[in-house]
Amino acid sequence: PTQPGPLRQTLDALLADAQTPPAADLVALVVPDTNRTHSGAAAADAYAYLKDADVDTVLMVSPSHTGDFGRLSICQADQYRTPLGDVPINDRLRHELCDEDDDIFVDDTGHYHTEGADVQLPFLQRVLGDSFSAVPIVMGEESPAFCRELGHAVGEILYGQRAVLVGSADVVGAEPGALDALRDAIETFNESELMHLLGGEKVQVEGMGALIVTLIAAKARGATAARVLSLDPPAAGAPGAIAIAFTRG
Repeated sequence: PTQPGPLRQTLDALLADAQTPPAADLVALVVPDTNRTHSGAAAADAYAYLKDADVDTVLMVSPSHTGDFGRLSICQADQYRTPLGDVPINDRLRHELCDEDDDIFVDDTGHYHTEGADVQLPFLQRVLGDSFSAVPIVMGEESPAFCRELGHAVGEILYGQRAVLVGSADVVGAEPGALDALRDAIETFNESELMHLLGGEKVQVEGMGALIVTLIAAKARGATAARVLSLDPPAAGAPGAIAIAFTRG
C-alpha cells in the first residue's frame, strides 16, 4: 500500500505475525528489496530483531534500479519522505563515509524508487518510531573491489555507534543446490565463496553487492552468527525472498 493508513495496517500485521527472534546483539540485517507483498513476511521476521534494540541510526545499502553508474551514492536531502512521514538523514555519518572512500558521493542517482530504501524505511518507522536517522546508500557498481571498499568503510564508520546496517536484495534465479551453497557461505562468513557464487551463473541475486557489503561490514563489527531466516527461489514470476540477521553472541 502507498497510503498511510493501509500501509501502517499492513506493516503492523506483518510484524505481529513475525517469528520471535532469540535474544541477541543485532549488528546487521539483509531483507528483501522488492515492494511485492509476498516478501513482507520475510522482511518482518528480520525487522523483528530491531524491536527494543538500542539503535539511533540505520545505514541502508540497496542496488541501483536505474542501471550501473560507477559510484556509490548517498542521497542529498536532509529528510527522506515516506507515506508515514519524514526520516532525518544523518549528515555527519553521510560525510564521514564520503571522506572514508573516494567512490562514495552525495548524489541522488539511484534513489527515490519503489524498492530499496522506500520499502525499508516504513518498516523501520513502525519498529523504531521516530527516534532514528538514516543513511541510504545505492550501489551504482557491485564489483568485488567496490563491495570490499564499502563494507570496510561502513565497518570503520560504525565502530562504537548505536547503529545497524540493512542491506536489501532479492533472489532472481538459482540452479538446484545453489541456495544451499549460498546459505553455507553466509553462515560461515565465507566472503570469498560468497563472491564466487554471486559472480557466477548458479545463483543470481539482485542486490548481490548489498549482500556482500552487509556480510563484510557485519564481520568487521564483530558479528559471530549469521542466521538465515529466509532463502527462497523465485516462483510464479516473483523474486525469492532473502532475509538474514547478523548478531554478536
